[in-house]
Amino acid sequence: MTIYRVLLLGLLLFLTSCEALEVADVSDYPSKIEPVELRELEELNSRYQQGNDNHICSTLNEFGITGFSRVLFPGDVNPCLNKEVVRAELTRTDTLIAAAKKSLIKNVEFTFVDDTTDLVVKDLVPLFGCTICEGPEINSVPIEYKITFESQYYGNTKVRNSNITVFLDSVGVNRIWGNWYPEFTSPGLINIGYLEAQRMLIDWEINMEPYTGENTIFVVSENNLNEVPEFEFYPYKNEGVLELRKTWKVEISYTDDSFEGWNANIDVIDGLLLAIEAIESDEEF
Repeated sequence: MTIYRVLLLGLLLFLTSCEALEVADVSDYPSKIEPVELRELEELNSRYQQGNDNHICSTLNEFGITGFSRVLFPGDVNPCLNKEVVRAELTRTDTLIAAAKKSLIKNVEFTFVDDTTDLVVKDLVPLFGCTICEGPEINSVPIEYKITFESQYYGNTKVRNSNITVFLDSVGVNRIWGNWYPEFTSPGLINIGYLEAQRMLIDWEINMEPYTGENTIFVVSENNLNEVPEFEFYPYKNEGVLELRKTWKVEISYTDDSFEGWNANIDVIDGLLLAIEAIESDEEF
């Protein structure tokens, strides 16, 4: 009877909590992407530009991929600000989406997109300019399109901050900002359960000025943690190295309708709080 009760108690604890799961082998966790030395990065970027007929004005980032950074901006100025504007009206958006996907596949070395079936369009936005720019017939028509693709998924889990935005004109793709990630290590077992991740945020203080303009401090309470957290992969810069970490995405609700709240990302292995970001925003504080 005693053994039965112990087994029953253990089963109930397992079913009612995700706490304190034992980690197996995480010797290869987290997966890391090292920054590229500047000389090699410049050579990679030159090859990237030449492979796209020098029509893409955007650069590679410090990791040699298409995610945004200013490391290769001459004089710290975005080279796309000085690109030549192609003044031809765009009318067939279906061909533009196909061209954007083809470009991401073509540049797989720098985008890590290797299958167009995984690319889902999030936004398709026309950018207007003139094709008749002087005289009484001056116009304003779509001369570029900005296409944003949904985030990458690794298995069934979203990878945070992995949207890719592609700009096209009548010649073709002229900018790629953002990237996906190559296959990386994902621990099957975890150390930090979602209840523990939520508890870590209680009494956390958040300065509200960047979000609402109010010079006040918001203190997280248990009442602000009503949603069940879910897994999310988070690319985290740690002393210049990009680490791909498995996290709990914990939603923090705000007290009124003036602001929706935040998502906090807490590593499931070491419990490190990686970021607190406004919901539907990529801005950290």
